[in-house]
Amino acid sequence: MKNQKKIAVISGATGYVGFEVAKKLADDGMTIAMMYRTNPKKDVARMLSELSGKGHLSYACDIADKNSVAKTIDMIEKEMGNIYACVHTAGTIPKPKQLHLSSEEDLREQFEVNIFGSFNFLSTCALRLKEHKKGVVIGITTASVATQVNTKARGAYSVTKFALQGMLVALKEELTPYHIRVYSIAPGVMAGGMNQDTPKAFIEIVRHSSPTKTLASAKDIANKISYLCSDTTKDEKKLTFLIAPETGIA
Repeated sequence: MKNQKKIAVISGATGYVGFEVAKKLADDGMTIAMMYRTNPKKDVARMLSELSGKGHLSYACDIADKNSVAKTIDMIEKEMGNIYACVHTAGTIPKPKQLHLSSEEDLREQFEVNIFGSFNFLSTCALRLKEHKKGVVIGITTASVATQVNTKARGAYSVTKFALQGMLVALKEELTPYHIRVYSIAPGVMAGGMNQDTPKAFIEIVRHSSPTKTLASAKDIANKISYLCSDTTKDEKKLTFLIAPETGIA
């Protein structure tokens, strides 16, 4: 019975975007494995209680540690069943520093989670889905990867998101023969999450200059991921989905 359920494992599931994704996929009837790094257990328990349905579990894991990721994915499959959807929402907060003004340490800090952490999570999940010969892999990059503009404000962070996009391109080619779908979501400017410390005046300027007078939201991302995890997208060939209302694209 366990293997008949659709299990979705979400990295960074307690974050601004990750939790919206968890709630939406739970609403869709999926069983959620919430991966997180350092949140207090009582806060994680509260979040689990807010998900619709039953059987959801949480797992503390540092995705920068390859062994920790492998053990966590093992545990998820033993306790919950075969993973069907792997959604990578974990990431670091970008520093508002242009690349040529960044230090080697700035770059290493972004690489630790955004590149090595992404590789650890995605490659481990890919091996499991390859064994099952079905599933969905989704990673979240940023709109600048698709548009190749507005990269300078986030310097090293933007570089790592280009690398994550490259991983997803490679995984799509490698996993398609095994009936595994791979997608990337490229959101534009959001008011919360990693932009929570961004001056509100700047956010409002971006919103006002938007053709739609709106910004991307965590719910927009969650809705798109819900769509990509559904059976209706089995024939979807596109890799990247841009959600950037400030550019007129959503």
